[in-house]
Order: sequence, then C-alpha cells, then structure tokens
Amino acid sequence: MDQAKEKPSAPPTRFPGIPERHGRRFAAELLEINTNRMLGFAVYIVALQVVLQVTNVLYPQGQGEGMAVPLDFYIVLSLLTLLVGVVYWILLALSKRGRIKNHGVRVFLVHSLLYVYSVLQMAFCSLNILSHQGVNGQIILVLLFGMVPILRPRQSVISILVSFLYTLIFLLCTQNVVDSLGRSAWEKLFLTDMRAYFIIINGFTMMISVFIYRLHVSDFLKSVQLEETNTNLEHIVAERTKELEEKTRAAQAASQAKNRFMASMSHEIRTPLNAIIGMSQIARKAATKEKSDAAVREISKASGHLLGILSDILDMSNIESGKIKIKHERFNLNRALSEIASISGERCAAKGLIFSHNIADLPAAAVSGDQLRLRQILLNLLDNAMKFTPEDGKVSLTALYENESPDRLEVVFTVADDGIGISAEQQEKLFIPFEQGSINSMKHGGTGLGLAISQNLAAMMDSRISVKSALNQGAEFSFRLSLPKAPAREEELTIPDLSGKHILSAEDIEINRLVLSELLAETRAEIDEAEDGAAAVQKFASSPEGYYWVVFMDLLMPNMDGYEAAAAIRKLERPDAARVPIVALSANAYQDDIDRALRAGMNAHLAKPVDFETLMRALTEELNQHCLSAGKA
Repeated sequence: MDQAKEKPSAPPTRFPGIPERHGRRFAAELLEINTNRMLGFAVYIVALQVVLQVTNVLYPQGQGEGMAVPLDFYIVLSLLTLLVGVVYWILLALSKRGRIKNHGVRVFLVHSLLYVYSVLQMAFCSLNILSHQGVNGQIILVLLFGMVPILRPRQSVISILVSFLYTLIFLLCTQNVVDSLGRSAWEKLFLTDMRAYFIIINGFTMMISVFIYRLHVSDFLKSVQLEETNTNLEHIVAERTKELEEKTRAAQAASQAKNRFMASMSHEIRTPLNAIIGMSQIARKAATKEKSDAAVREISKASGHLLGILSDILDMSNIESGKIKIKHERFNLNRALSEIASISGERCAAKGLIFSHNIADLPAAAVSGDQLRLRQILLNLLDNAMKFTPEDGKVSLTALYENESPDRLEVVFTVADDGIGISAEQQEKLFIPFEQGSINSMKHGGTGLGLAISQNLAAMMDSRISVKSALNQGAEFSFRLSLPKAPAREEELTIPDLSGKHILSAEDIEINRLVLSELLAETRAEIDEAEDGAAAVQKFASSPEGYYWVVFMDLLMPNMDGYEAAAAIRKLERPDAARVPIVALSANAYQDDIDRALRAGMNAHLAKPVDFETLMRALTEELNQHCLSAGKA
C-alpha cells in the first residue's frame, strides 16, 4: 500500500492475472523488485568484466588455432559491456534512492539494461559460433530472460524465442546449410549434445520465466487479500466496538430511565390504590347513603385511573414484544371520530376546558383500518393535551381529508392545545418509552407511556406523529393516515331467526354469560350455559345429534380451557361434532391466540368486548357455512 502511495504518477497498467483495480499497485511493486534485481545484475556485469579484464592482462591469450575472429573484438565487447554495467549501476542506484521519480523513465532503465545487455550477449554468441560453433553465450542469454527480471509471460517468451531463432539462423548461415539441407546437416545442427541441450534449455527457461511471474502474481494477490481482510477486520472490530459502546450507553440510560420510571409508577399506582382502599373503608362506615355513594364514585374514578396505568404498561410491553397487530376492518370514520369527540368533550368540560372539533363538517366515509388503535392514538393525544392545559384553556381535534382518490383516503389528524408547551430538549425524548415519565412532573402525574404507545401504533399504520411546540405556547400533534376505502355493503344487517334452536355458551364468568345471552336474545335461540370447557364437552356429548347449532367458547377457563374443549368436541364420533360452528369469544385477541384457536378446530375468533353488529354478522356467516356443509353431507 505504501509503495503504491509513493508513486501516484504510475499509469494504470494491465497485467495477466491481476484485477484492473490493482494494476497501479502491482506495477509499482514490480518496478521496485525489478529495479533491485537489475541493479544487482549491473553490479554482476561490472564485477564479471573486471575479473575478465584483469585475467586477460595477467594471462594474455593469443588468437588461437583456427580462430575465425580476432581477439580484439572480444576485448572491445568486454570493455563496452563493462561501460554499460557501470552506467546502469549508477542510474539504477539513483532510481532506487528516489532521485529518479518518473515511472516511465524507471521502467525504461530496467528494461533497457536487459535488452542492451542482450544485444551485447548476442554479439558474444555470434563471435563464439564463428570461432567454435558453440552456443554457450546464447544459453547464458536465455537464462538471463528467464531468471533475472520478472517479465510478463508474453514479453519473456517472445524475447527468448527471438534469441533462439537468431541463434539457429546464425548457425545455419555459418554452416552453409542453406545450400545443402541434407539429413547430415540437420543432424549436425540439432542432434549434437550441446545443441540438443540448447533447445531443451530454451524451453525450460520459458517455463521458469512464466512460473516466476505467476508466483509473483500469486504472492501479490495473497498479500492484497490479507490486507483487505485485515482492513475489514479492523473496520468490523471498530464498528462492533462502537456499537458495543453505544449499546452500553443505551443500556445504562435505559436502566436509569426504567429506575426513574419504576419510582414514578410506584407513586402513580399507590395513589389510586390508596384512594380505593381508603374510600372502601369510608363506604363501609358511612352513616348516610349520600356519603356512601360519594365514596363509591371515588372508588370508581380511582379504579379507572389504575386500569389506565396498567393498560399503558401492558400495551407498551406488547408493542415491544411484537404481539400487537394492526387490523383491517370496515368502520365509519365520521362516526368513530364523533365518538372520540364526544368522550373528549365530556372530559374537557369536567376539567373546565374549552373543546372544539370539525368532525360534524366531514362527510361520512367507510374505510378499512384499525378503529380501536386509531381511537387509542387520538384519545392519548387528547388526554395529554388536557393534562397540560390549565383551566379555561382550549383543546381541539381536527381531521382534514386530503388527496382523496377512488380507492383511498388520506386524512391529517391534528390535536392542539394552548397549554404549557414543550421545550426543544423535552421534544427529543417525548416519544421514548420510560423517558417521558421523568419529564412529567408529579403535579400532572401519568405513566408517560401514552405518547410512546401512540407513536408506535402510528408507525404500525405507516405514519408518524410530529409535534410543534414551545414553552408557554401550547402544543400541536399531528399525523397522516392513508386509509383504503371500504366497499359498500350489498346487504343490510340481518338478525337470524333461531326459534327452537339451541346455542351452547362456554364461559366461566357469569356476567359474560349474561352479556352474551342478552346480545343473542333477538335471535330467539335457547342458550345453554357451561361454566368451563369440561362441562361444555359433556353437554355437547350428551345432546342429540344436531341439537346445538353454534358453540361460543371462551379460551381461558378452569378444568379445561377452550382450546382443549374445542379439540375434544371435534374428536367425538358423531357427524355433527365435525361441522358444528365453534366460535372463540375471548379477551385474548393477539394473532397467536387466533391462530391457536383455529388450529384447535374453531371456525372463527371474536375479541371481547364484542358489539351486537359484529356478533350478528359472525353468527350469520357461520350459520350459512354450517347449513352449506350439512347440505353437502
């Protein structure tokens, strides 16, 4: 990496086996290696020629018998080779020390030394062939290409082949084989030991050259991969360390927030409990009915407050565990908003606040969505506005239709007040669970979870609650919902006539059995009651075939719960046990409960509290399915 950074002028170069993105770095590293190799080679050339010149001076040699070339040619070539070695030694040393910075010049020095020496060595080889018909010089030359520099395969192979062909041609010309190409001449040229070795060495040198290049490429890629792995590991370790630090800080902050929250909840829960217990004692000792009724009203008010606290805690827990699911059911938006306005109007009047809304001006529209959760969000926002608005203050609810299309309706809901307002610092923590509790003062009370719950419910509906506020300037909370329009119903609600028919109600709480009986009164059916699942199975098993038309089954009951009872009825060996409609009627309304009820053999699931219209539609649908399956049977 460092070498590549030092040579930004290196042009992008393509090398066999090297990804293009690493071309600059590979070129820089290859240049450094070849500079060192060729510098050493220049030193070798100088040392060798000095030794040869000293040897010639100490031991002068004659021309020799039969020598075709005068000795002076060897001396001139040797001196020229010595001069080339000295010049390149100096230039390559300057390049290695960084005195020569241009990349192209440095590459030229490395390659030019190789090819200048190759020309000189070919001249030596030619003289050797003319004098002794030997090829020793050429063998040295091809070994030079294969072992000294690291060349690209094509470059080294072409260079070796050119040298090889030059030597063959020179041998042919000097042996006068051009004019007589008989077998003996070819045998003399190729089959002598020295020349056979020459051919073998040429091929072997090609393999060595390619192998050295491939080996260097492999080492380079491994080093790059190792560096990238180390960099990635360092990055991952840094990220994980940062995440761990953030999570540690978040956990510490959450722990502190929950400690504050628990301290606040202890006060919030003890306050209504104290009122309930105290007023209970007062009611028992009350001397007059008026005093007793007043105590009961206070007990009812404190109980409602306590229920609200527990509901907020359970809702937050269920949201965090993913148990709350948004439903898509038909409801009248105008009617739902009118009910919310009516409830909030009464609460505002009780606190001496002025409440306003624009609900009456909106057209009636049936949409598909979760009416219960929309109601919960708006009431939470309205209650929050009332809590922080002093007496004679104003609270408003606005719903504006926007971007209406044939199949969807966009509505912007806004809750505004002219209360104490919210600072910028408080707004940052406004929707964080367990943080809001520390913002609310003891004067205003509350769990501080209402806004966090509302924001999470809005997110489940693909929306987000925003706030505009400043201290002593009131607050405005708003969010936008895109609701699909519900198709018009083709039939009005019908109440089935079940005169003379029997319905089995399995419910362990007497008041719930009474409520169901009253809701089903208009059907004129006879309601048989069972106080638990075991009693329901026994009643069904002992009844005549086809006696019960529908079974309403609570899920949580003593002795045998609704899941076990439904499964037991389905296992009875009688035809009606397999097709009688069994409808779960329970406060366990999460998707897991619904799925479990269906797996146990039930046909449908209705969540408590159930209204008359929902019950009648479900009853009609199940009866229609029952009659259809009975007809097929």
